[in-house]
Amino acid sequence: MATMNEFERRRRERRMRERRRKKRIRAAIILTAFVCAVILIVILVMSRCSSNKPAETVQLGGDGTSETTLSPQNEATPAPTPTANPMTIPPASENNDLMDIIEDSGQEKRCYLTFDDGPTENITPQILDTLRRYNVKATFFEIGSLIQTNPSMARRVYEEGHLIANHSDGHNYAKLYVSTDTFMNEVNECYEAIKDITGEAEPFKLVRFPGGGFNSSADSYSPVKQECKDALAEYGFYYCDWNALNGDAEGKTKDADELLDYLIDSAEGQDNLVVLMHDAASKQATADALGSIIEYLRGEGYTFHRLDDIEYQSSSVGTGLDDEYTDSDYDEDTDMSGDEDEGSTPAPRRTTSPAPSSGSSGGSSGPIIIQ
Repeated sequence: MATMNEFERRRRERRMRERRRKKRIRAAIILTAFVCAVILIVILVMSRCSSNKPAETVQLGGDGTSETTLSPQNEATPAPTPTANPMTIPPASENNDLMDIIEDSGQEKRCYLTFDDGPTENITPQILDTLRRYNVKATFFEIGSLIQTNPSMARRVYEEGHLIANHSDGHNYAKLYVSTDTFMNEVNECYEAIKDITGEAEPFKLVRFPGGGFNSSADSYSPVKQECKDALAEYGFYYCDWNALNGDAEGKTKDADELLDYLIDSAEGQDNLVVLMHDAASKQATADALGSIIEYLRGEGYTFHRLDDIEYQSSSVGTGLDDEYTDSDYDEDTDMSGDEDEGSTPAPRRTTSPAPSSGSSGGSSGPIIIQ
């Protein structure tokens, strides 16, 4: 028979084994909790690093080089609309009229929203907010001196996936259109400002003439402009006018509803649209009307694109013809003097006449720099 001492010994052994088992369980639970905590911390750190890391999207510039887009203020930004391969459109040395190329492209129901005379601190951000809300990409023809005045706003335009294009350095007609040399010098200065903002070695080479490049006898600067088109082609620059507009620089000041009505009238019957608007400091009505304009055009079946995103399907090369209009079609733009930094011409019916022949060799070389 087992003695009392034996029973006591066995009971103590059982208790010890039970304590050791409970210790092992507690140790396993603590270890598991520690491992889970470490994993959770790692996931949180990686997630935070990922959200803080600038969003990188690669797209082709006008010369085929890649560019990196960074999201502003650590916010997720929709990726820019992929741009067309620049080799799918005629090189600027053959035809640098982008309106002509769009009309010859074979594409359908595409809309290119464009904004001139920025960037500004009050209107440009409102335009950008609306474009982001509708997930629409656009083209901003910016003035070089205003890029330097408002670099953070110009950078936001770029970082949110929009195209920054060239609208001269000063937008002062009397200085800009003295000669081809003065015009190309300003184009070069604005181009350098765009390079500084975007960080691209060679951004897409696209210019809009202040006042438009239309060949009209009503425009005293038109002869110089036509010569400048050849100079732009020689150095690989495209230029682009418009075939629709909201009328924010036409006649009397209009409210948002009137701007929408003006746009509807000017866009009627056109398959592909290049829409002229302004983000200059006085264009509050344009900011107010933009959402309605986008909704109308989207309802009409248009899709929205940057001007470096052209689906060029035609096997033929554009005609390279200049536009000729009657005096009644032309309403001269205002230049940038004092506080007035916007203006436009209407979108007249396009007719053509042969352009002067150019001996320009063209190519993808850098902008002209005139001493």
